[in-house]
Amino acid sequence: MRSFLLATLATLVASQAFEAPDFNVTEALLDQGVNISALPELAGLVERSSDLACNIACSSLEFLYGNKSVEFQNEAGYTAFTSGFWSGISADVRPYCIFKPSSPAEVSVMVLLSRLSQCPFAVKSGGHSAFAGAATIEGGITVSFENMKGIKLSGDKKTVAVQPGNNWGNVLTTLSTTGVTVVAGRIGDLGVGGLTLGGGISFITNEYGLACDNVASFDVVTASGIIVTASLETFPDLYWSLRGGGNNLGIVTNFNLWTKPLNNDQIWGGTRTFTEDVFPDVVKAWIDLTLDSAQDPKAGSWIAWMNAGAKIASTELWYGAPAGNESAILAPFYNITAVSDSTKTRGHASYVVDNEASNTYGQREIFYDITVKASYEIAQRSVDIFFDSIDALSEAEGAFPVLIWQHITDGSLKGSTRNGGNALGFDASGSSIHIIQLACSWNNAADDETVYKVMSDIMKAIKSDAVKLGVQNDWVYMNYAAMFQDVIASYGSASKSKLKTVAKKYDPTQVFQKLQPGYFKLDRAAVPDARYFSY
Repeated sequence: MRSFLLATLATLVASQAFEAPDFNVTEALLDQGVNISALPELAGLVERSSDLACNIACSSLEFLYGNKSVEFQNEAGYTAFTSGFWSGISADVRPYCIFKPSSPAEVSVMVLLSRLSQCPFAVKSGGHSAFAGAATIEGGITVSFENMKGIKLSGDKKTVAVQPGNNWGNVLTTLSTTGVTVVAGRIGDLGVGGLTLGGGISFITNEYGLACDNVASFDVVTASGIIVTASLETFPDLYWSLRGGGNNLGIVTNFNLWTKPLNNDQIWGGTRTFTEDVFPDVVKAWIDLTLDSAQDPKAGSWIAWMNAGAKIASTELWYGAPAGNESAILAPFYNITAVSDSTKTRGHASYVVDNEASNTYGQREIFYDITVKASYEIAQRSVDIFFDSIDALSEAEGAFPVLIWQHITDGSLKGSTRNGGNALGFDASGSSIHIIQLACSWNNAADDETVYKVMSDIMKAIKSDAVKLGVQNDWVYMNYAAMFQDVIASYGSASKSKLKTVAKKYDPTQVFQKLQPGYFKLDRAAVPDARYFSY
C-alpha cells in the first residue's frame, strides 16, 4: 500500500488533487501498520453510538502507543496538563483525552483515527492563545507535542530543524553558543508552532522579516495522513499557505528554519518607562521610528500603555546588535525623561527568557487587534480612547487592560515577498503598518461578557477614527486577534481564495475545518459573534 501511495502522489498533485476521491481511511491506517480489526475499540465501530467516538479514538491511541502517551480525565497527568495553559480560559477546557505523540507517524495515525471515529481534535505547541478551543478542545483529543522537542542544527549552520514541542527559549538557548540565531518569538515560553504559522514578530524581524518568512521547509501531516515536506521546491502552494494560514492546512511536525549570524548571541534591549507628562513626545518618537524604520532595520519597539496606579508608557526598545543606545534612530527615546530604564546589551536567548516574567499564568485573557497606516493622529487618538474607556472595567475583578503598539516595518514587508511570498495578504510595497492591540486579564468567568464588550467597543471607536482619518487597514494580525475576528477574511479576497483552493486540494473533506474546529478558520472567526467587533 505504501508503494502505491508514493507512486501515485505525483500524479494526484499534478491533477490538482492530493487525496484520491476513493480514499479509504482504513487502508491508510493499514499503510501505517495499524490494522483496525486488531483494535478492540475500533473493531465494532460501525455498531457504536457516535457519542462514543472519542472513547474509541482515545482508547485506540492508548492501545497502540501505551498509557504514557495518553492521559484521561481521571489521571494526574491530565490535571497537570490542563492547569498548565497560560490562559485560565483554556485551562477550563476538558478534552476527552490528551495524546502525546513521539513521532510524525503517530500524529498521522491520530489524524486518521479522528477521521474514522469522527472525534474532533486540537493541537498544542506552546498553548499561548487567549481563548478556548485554539490549542485544546472540549470533549475531543488534545494533541500535546511535549514529547517532540528535537532541535538539530545543520552541519553548515544554515538551517536548524525544530520540532513543535519547543518554545522559543529552548531554541534560542540551544543556539546561543553556535554563532547563529533564528527569527524567534520575544517571550521565551511562547511555542514555536502557533507563532510561526500566524506570522511571528521577532527582535530581528525588521532586518530579516517575520518568522513565517524564515522557514526553509515545513514537515506536514496532511488530512490523508501522508507526511510531506513543503518548501519552495516541493509542494510550494502548501508552503505558501502555511506562512500565515494558521492551522488550516495540516499539522506541522518540524520547522526547518533558516539561521541568522549573531556574534556571541549579543543584541541590545530593555524597557524605558515614561509618565503621562511626556506622552506626546513618546508618541512622536515611536511613530518616527516606525516611519523611518528603513534607515536602520536593526531597531524596533513596542509600547504598552496602561494605568498601574498612574498612567505609564512601558516602552520596549531593541536593537539587533550590541549598544543600541548609541544608534541614531533610537536617540529620540533617550531625549525623553524616563522614570526607569533596563536597556542594555544582553544575550538574545536570555532576553526572551527574562521576558517570561511578564507572562503571568492562570488568569482569564483576551487579545484584540486592528492595523492602521502609521500616523501621529491615529496613534494619539488610540491612547486617548483607551484611557477614556477603561473605567468601564472597574467592576470586573482583577481586570488589567493594556493598549499595545507594535509595528510591521518596511523590512518586515519586504521579507514577506521572499521565496514565493506568504498568505498574509498585506501590501509589501506599502508603508510600515501600525498594529494597535488590546490585551486584558481578569479573574472571573462572570465578567467575561463585560470585558469582551469594553474591548470590542474600544476597537470599534479606534477603527471609526482611523476611517475618518483615512488611515484604516483591514488586515488583522492572527497572533493578537480576538476570537470574534475573521482573520482570514481580513487578508483580502485574493489571499483567502488561494488559501481555500490549496485547502481543497490537500484536504477535500475539510478535516482541518471540521474535525479541528478551533482557532481562525478559512470561512469564519474562531468564535463568530455579531455582538463584537471583527475588523
